[in-house]
Amino acid sequence: MYHYDSLPYASDPFAETHPQTLAMLAQLLGVPAAPPAACRVLELGCAAGGNLIPMAWHLRGSEFVGIDLEQRHVDEGRSVIAELGLQNITLRQGDIALLGEELGEFDYIIAHGVFSWVPQAVREAMLSLYGRLLKPQGIGYISYNTSPGWHVRGMVREMVLFHTRGIDDPLARLNAAMAFIDMYAETLRSQTAPLSRHLLLELESLQVAHPSYVYHEYLEADNQPLLFSDFVGLAGRHGLRYLCESRLESMFPSGLGEQAERFLERLDGSASHEQYLDFFSQRTFRQTLLVHDNVRPDYDIDLERLEGLACASNLTPPTRLDLRGATAQTFVTTDGRDISVADPVAKAMLAALYESYPSALSLHVVSVAAREVVTRASRRHGATVGDAWHGELFGLYANCLVQLVPEPQHLDNAVPALPHLNALGRSWLARGAQNLPTVWHQPLNLDAFARRLAGHLDGRHDRAALLQQLHDDIANGQLALPGSVPAAARLHKVVASNLDRLLALFAQNGILARGGD
Repeated sequence: MYHYDSLPYASDPFAETHPQTLAMLAQLLGVPAAPPAACRVLELGCAAGGNLIPMAWHLRGSEFVGIDLEQRHVDEGRSVIAELGLQNITLRQGDIALLGEELGEFDYIIAHGVFSWVPQAVREAMLSLYGRLLKPQGIGYISYNTSPGWHVRGMVREMVLFHTRGIDDPLARLNAAMAFIDMYAETLRSQTAPLSRHLLLELESLQVAHPSYVYHEYLEADNQPLLFSDFVGLAGRHGLRYLCESRLESMFPSGLGEQAERFLERLDGSASHEQYLDFFSQRTFRQTLLVHDNVRPDYDIDLERLEGLACASNLTPPTRLDLRGATAQTFVTTDGRDISVADPVAKAMLAALYESYPSALSLHVVSVAAREVVTRASRRHGATVGDAWHGELFGLYANCLVQLVPEPQHLDNAVPALPHLNALGRSWLARGAQNLPTVWHQPLNLDAFARRLAGHLDGRHDRAALLQQLHDDIANGQLALPGSVPAAARLHKVVASNLDRLLALFAQNGILARGGD
């Protein structure tokens, strides 16, 4: 059993589990899932509610139930719920293997980081719950480790389990495991064999991972990866069928080469197709959606459906858009990755969506306006305007680079004169979280400067006062800038620039208080 008292498990928002994400995937595949604004959600293994509480905060018309084996987690989550005054969420201590119909039925059931890490009997009990408690059009989410791709990580697990044998104290076990990982990584750096390089990449990722992840993944008594086909078979015994992955791009063979693509095209049935995709891509982890066996998804996605949806995007556009034709230009993700977009209408749409982020705008309205802009630019150069934007936007959505939702959502992205962190963010900050939950259910990671600023956002300080407060923090040693402290004039510019950037970032991620919050 995992020792939560001494090694609390990281409890963060996972966008892939949000009912909005699940509903959108279902809708695209022809499954009429419940609207996220009015649904019931069950999370198995909810920890302290770091994933479920932000959902309940933003979706006040829905009901959320979380189950966790550890009472400490439940108590911690309940204190946050009480502090926030939420009436639509309940956390309970419970054993998954003993749960039943007393919970009622749910539109969505989610379990992230549980299935592979519990005994076989509990895995069967989980799938039984999905089969019995999901409503007829309900959607289930389960994440799990997959073989054979996970076997390299399994090698590391076998090593650290052997190295820590006989050590009972969890912190001592973790420390011993990390010392071994550090030492083993050093030995691998001088080796050139392909397997050695692969192992080194795994070890280096563990050196910067959250301690609870290392313990959960490599030192737990149970961690059983399984073939996708075996998982589908287990689910089928409980009246469930495979719908899709929460990240659609993982279902396409892009980047695997023509030979793999031709082979996959000859396969009958999604299960075989997905199993061979795991083989070819060396997949180690899946985030799978399930439905009842009598539900019939439509995998022939009609991209025209996008016209009736809304979209939110925070891809930073290039400084100057080229709308004269299908010239590829680079848009940038929040983590600095370059994304190429060629269709001029798609580029104009993404620029408009960026200006309105975090709002989700009607794709029909945005596309009409974008076509008008592109048409004017194209006439001067004799180019024609097509509808390739459907494919470009869908590709971005499939790769989790933009959000699609059923209805438009207006969310103010202006920075108030007296910025105030919302109650959810204040609660997270007070508990020492390393991130703040955004309005799109993603963790916004905080560095020391962002954390210090967030602590001052109490609705009583304008920009000038915040700027002075940050200067005072630096002067009295409560905030340290990386490197040497610049001269006064340069320091003022650096602090002011960071202040404005972070205030805009907080506003764009919906973590500043609005209205009665």
